[in-house]
Amino acid sequence: MALFRYLNDDAFLIFSRKHRYLYEAALLEVYQRYFSSGAVFPSPKEVTHAIYDLIARHPELFFDGEDPGEGLPEIVSKGRRRLKFAGAGGETGDKVLKCANQVYQGLVRTGWLEEEEYGLRVTVDMPMGALLVVQRLSSLKSDVSQRFGGLVVHIKTSLELVEKLSTENPEKARSTAVHALREARVQADQFVKTLRAILSDLKRIRKSLMESESLRQKIDTYFMEFIGELILKDFQAILTFNHPYRFRDQIVSTARRIYYDDNLLGIIAVGYVEIGIAADLSMARGEAVSDLLSVESAFETIGDMFERIAQFRRALESRLENTVKYAEQGERGLASRARDLVARMEALLRESPERYTKPTVPVAIEVVTTLWSERQLAAQRQARRPIEAKPLAARPVDPIYEFRKRMRADYLERISPSPERVRRFLERVTPLTHATEARFIELRSVDDFLAFDAARRFALTQDIPPLLFRDFEFEYLPGSEPHDSEWLRCSNFAVRRRGRAQRDGG
Repeated sequence: MALFRYLNDDAFLIFSRKHRYLYEAALLEVYQRYFSSGAVFPSPKEVTHAIYDLIARHPELFFDGEDPGEGLPEIVSKGRRRLKFAGAGGETGDKVLKCANQVYQGLVRTGWLEEEEYGLRVTVDMPMGALLVVQRLSSLKSDVSQRFGGLVVHIKTSLELVEKLSTENPEKARSTAVHALREARVQADQFVKTLRAILSDLKRIRKSLMESESLRQKIDTYFMEFIGELILKDFQAILTFNHPYRFRDQIVSTARRIYYDDNLLGIIAVGYVEIGIAADLSMARGEAVSDLLSVESAFETIGDMFERIAQFRRALESRLENTVKYAEQGERGLASRARDLVARMEALLRESPERYTKPTVPVAIEVVTTLWSERQLAAQRQARRPIEAKPLAARPVDPIYEFRKRMRADYLERISPSPERVRRFLERVTPLTHATEARFIELRSVDDFLAFDAARRFALTQDIPPLLFRDFEFEYLPGSEPHDSEWLRCSNFAVRRRGRAQRDGG
């Protein structure tokens, strides 16, 4: 059976032996030249010629540190199946041409390339599985930060396009809008992967710093990888025009408005059925709600990832500051001053060697008198005193910091109501004998709105906490009249109390 269903069993064997970097560069070169765009079917001679040109540009891939001389000779086509040198090939040229042909045969043998015969002509093609793998490998070799740019703006634009659908003209741009909604979910997942990639890069740089054996290697790692590749590229794309907090509120609000609107969800469900995402309207509505909740959750929970990235960045910057600090201290030592003194003395000797033939220095002689006093003597060493147990000093308290910390905790507790707060709200608005619907519930304050929104989510997902499941039943009513108040507009749902027998049985 094939590896990963579409790859040859020996597909990755060429990357574990000698000349693995040459195979990697040759595979990317052939892909970018012939198979990345357009419908080109090169001949084996053309592919071998491309590999030879690659070795000519990067001889270190083949010679392993040896000196190839003044360069490799050029080759030209001769006939339909042969390659020859433009001048005298020499031993080195023959050796490289033979290696290029072996690399081509290795790519064919391991399934990365395949040959096809059309009459008397033989062409080279790349199979589907190999094409998909090489496309991903090629994106890893390119500038990763370019793939991350503009995702947040694209998600915001896609959701706005979906929101512009209307019931009066549902056919207009419906397929484009539903495609945009599914693409917005994919882009949201891609943005989370972007942050994970940056966090992985920070861990890789930290590992490189710990493995560095000299100060020179540490400085090169900081400025080439941390500052040059990460700070100036990925961080620029994430923390400037592509910052998630720039359009976070708009994206979350737009996603909520879409799935609060039953008519708009119905139009999206019809579009999902038309483009084949779901088989029926019920399943399509669930897919639409899932896409919207996925986008909303991605941007609501993105703060934890940003905190991790900021923590790693601060640690690396602190390490860089310490490295530079100790390096500067080393330059102010005795060796640095001695080096400058010797350089000045050599300059004087070069300017007038006759003047400094005798080892004398013309300076004024000053009488130095040493004053002796018992107070200038060092104190005698005493017996080491035993360690005494003393109470620790109280930790300094910043009242402003504590106040802000308490305010933040109160805010988080209020913005995410606990099941106990939701239960008290439902006990106030739900009668003892019959159920109440969301459209009849009156919201009096911000706390009522937050508790109501939490109850709406429980009714929509049926993921009910045990504290509420014991006393209340939730039922989602998408076909009835929605709740419409000054606070929000959303789909209708019902809440009813459980009886004593139901609670005891549950």
